[in-house]
Amino acid sequence: MKRYGPLIVVPNALALGDPGRHHLRLTPQAVIIRRGAEGQGIVPWDRVEGIALDVPTTRFRLPGFFGTVLLGALTAAMLSDPGIEPDDGAVTLTVDGESTTLPLSRHHVGGYWQPTVAGAHRLIAHLIAHPEQRALLAHPEPLIDVAAQLARGTG
Repeated sequence: MKRYGPLIVVPNALALGDPGRHHLRLTPQAVIIRRGAEGQGIVPWDRVEGIALDVPTTRFRLPGFFGTVLLGALTAAMLSDPGIEPDDGAVTLTVDGESTTLPLSRHHVGGYWQPTVAGAHRLIAHLIAHPEQRALLAHPEPLIDVAAQLARGTG
């Protein structure tokens, strides 16, 4: 499973957020709003005008690693699961001129590295502006690399 910040490869789609909880699935045909495996809505791409992530960010390059180590140490000290889950972020989906803010579950405690969120925003904007590129969402692994290039400003 390939991941870059808030982007994660899932079968035949690119997910924004934690696919086990609140997330969006970007498919070649539509943006699917989901809560885990449960569908909450489907929006055809030709109606989508914008997707904006509102998630905590950090300058630390490996925030997931830090959170995992910290939670592992806390779990070991408590000898049980501390029950800490990352707070939800949000995603604003603009469809036909109307904006709706939805919860967006995060993969780990702490923020995402800032360039990964910038790369995700640039990739999404590109997919909205260039409909012919959405076919790539059927096999999204290379799009993670594109998002990384966009984050560096070389794409």
